Amino acid sequence: MRVFWKSLLVTVGIGVLLAGAGYWWGYPAWQAWLTEREATRIEAKKSVPVAAQAVPERLNHQRMLADLSWMAHPEREGRESGQPGALATRHWLVEHYQQIGLQPAGVEGYLHEYEVQEHIQFSGLFRQRQRQIQAISNAANVLGSLPGKQPDLPAIAITAHYDHLGVRDGQIFHGADDNASGVAAMLELARYFAQHPTEHPLLFIALDSEEKGLQGAVALFRDQAVQPSQLAFNVNLDMLSRDSERQLFAVGTYQHPWLHPILDQVQQQSSVRLMRAHDRPWWRAGRTENWVNSSDHGVFHRHGVPFIYFGVADHPDYHTPRDTSDRVDAAFYQAVTETVLDFIVKLDQQLAARQR
Repeated sequence: MRVFWKSLLVTVGIGVLLAGAGYWWGYPAWQAWLTEREATRIEAKKSVPVAAQAVPERLNHQRMLADLSWMAHPEREGRESGQPGALATRHWLVEHYQQIGLQPAGVEGYLHEYEVQEHIQFSGLFRQRQRQIQAISNAANVLGSLPGKQPDLPAIAITAHYDHLGVRDGQIFHGADDNASGVAAMLELARYFAQHPTEHPLLFIALDSEEKGLQGAVALFRDQAVQPSQLAFNVNLDMLSRDSERQLFAVGTYQHPWLHPILDQVQQQSSVRLMRAHDRPWWRAGRTENWVNSSDHGVFHRHGVPFIYFGVADHPDYHTPRDTSDRVDAAFYQAVTETVLDFIVKLDQQLAARQR
C-alpha cells in the first residue's frame, strides 16, 4: 500500500511539474496570439465606412475652441490639482455653470471639495499591483445639473477632468487635448441641452485629480457626493481634439453590448470613425491596452454605473509640454463633439424607452 501511495505522489508531482512547465512555455505564446488577433480585429474596424458629411452643426465650435484655449493658456500653469492654475479653472467653471443655467449639484453649491491622504492603492484581480498615491489638498470637483423632462429618472452623468500635470522642471504641461478638450466639449454640450432638454436629468461633472490616480472620481463616491443609484449612465470625455486618422475610440461596448446599435446609428451620421476597442480583458485581447480603468469612467464602472469613454489614442505630444491649443485639429474636434452630442441624444431616448 505504501508503494502505491508513493507512486501516486510521484505521478502527481511529475504531472504538476509538467503542467507548470507547459503553462510557463505556453502562456507567453498564447498571449502573443491573442494580442495579434486583437490587433487584426481593431485594424479591420478601420474599414468601417464613415458619413461623407457630419451631422448638422448644433454647437458653437468657435466658443468651444476659445474655452479650450483659455484652459490651456500658460497663465493656467498646467492646471495641476490644488495649484493656482487649477483653482482659477475651478472658479471659471463655476462662472460658466451659472451663465449656462446649471443648477448647483455639489456638496456646497457647485463644489465638492475633498482631500486625499497619502496611501498605497492596490489594483488587479489575480496579480496585486500597488501604486503610491500622494496626498492631495485644496481639490474640488465641480457639479451642475439640468432637470430633464422626466426629473424622477436617474441622471446621465457627463464627465471630463479639468486638471493636468502642471509645471515640471520649469516647463508648463498645457494639457490642451488632455483634457481641456473634454471640458470645453462638456460645457458646450451643457449649453445645447439647456436649450434642448433631454428626458433624463443631466449631471455635468468637471473632475479634479484625474492625473493623480482618478482621485476626484474616487472622492465623488467615497464622500457620497453622488450615489450609483442616482445615475443611469456615465459618458466620460477625455482627449477629443487630435487624431491623424480621424478615429474616436468608444470604450465600453464589451461591458455593455446593448450600446452597439446606438453607435451604429451614430456612425451613419458621423465623419469620424468610431473605434470600439480597448475594453476587452486579457483573456480575450492578450496584451492589448485595456482602457476600462484608464480615466474617470473606471471609477463609475467599479460602482456599477454603465459607461462609455470617448477619447483618442495617445499622440506624440501626450503628456508633454507640446500639448498646446495651437495643435488642436479644429475640424476633427468639431466632428467629434457633434458625434458625442448625437450619441447622448440617442442614448437618452433608448434609456427612456426602457422605462416605459
